[in-house]
Amino acid sequence: MSDPHLPPPTIAWSAFLNKRLLSRILWVSRRKHVLLPSVTAELLENIASHKELSALLISGDITNFGTKEEYRQAAAWLSTLPLTPVVVPGNHDFMAPISYRNSLAQWETWSDSAFPFVRFFGRVAVIGLNSALPTPPFTAYGRIDRKQREKLASLLAKLGEEGYCRVVMLHHPPRKKLLPFRKSLINTPALSSLLRRHGADLVLHGHSHDATITTVEGTDIPLLGVGAAAMNSQNPERRASWNHLTFTPHEEGWQIRLIRRDHTGHPFSHMEWFSSISARQPAC
Repeated sequence: MSDPHLPPPTIAWSAFLNKRLLSRILWVSRRKHVLLPSVTAELLENIASHKELSALLISGDITNFGTKEEYRQAAAWLSTLPLTPVVVPGNHDFMAPISYRNSLAQWETWSDSAFPFVRFFGRVAVIGLNSALPTPPFTAYGRIDRKQREKLASLLAKLGEEGYCRVVMLHHPPRKKLLPFRKSLINTPALSSLLRRHGADLVLHGHSHDATITTVEGTDIPLLGVGAAAMNSQNPERRASWNHLTFTPHEEGWQIRLIRRDHTGHPFSHMEWFSSISARQPAC
């Protein structure tokens, strides 16, 4: 799941003497009317009903403005979820400069102090990247810096040699045209080239608020988006949803099964593929 955009608590007025003020205006005028906590609660209730799940991955934008008050609120929310989540930050979580102590330090239980980090669920390795950074007004782009890329290359190679299913999670999608440039991952070619060289079985992203399935730019690695967890929409691709993923080891690699469910639990698409096979056809 991704982009729950939790309704903000009381925030000190001084926190809005920057780019956050524009986002606050947009929240009051529009976003709070379509990003509903009741929708997120219904989605989480549906997730909790699936007792077979072993992980809950959240690909960013838990907050709206990235303030210290919101980070604390989000930490309390994360501690109540039906599964211990794995979290990476999004652009809203880093809307303006903020100290580590007041931001990601609050989420270390579910994230890490350095990126990329790895969480293991059996033979599935989830690798978390941080693509979020403060950007100028009217932009929301992301970047994976060289230090993260170098560590990611080493992790992918090692985990691949050891036979793990490698799932990479970040907020901004590494593919052009899913979003306008001002909201994109601006060094997509560098990350895509790395993933093509070292391999990955699946890449998950948020940010777009769309339940898309494409591929990482220049590769055949599946790239999955998801509807924002709070979004109240009549459009099935934009409606709040979650990706129900199952990973099964197979002689030919990893068999990956995807069922997309909206916040009510209704399945609206279904696919299966082998991670080592280029041609991926819908199961039904």
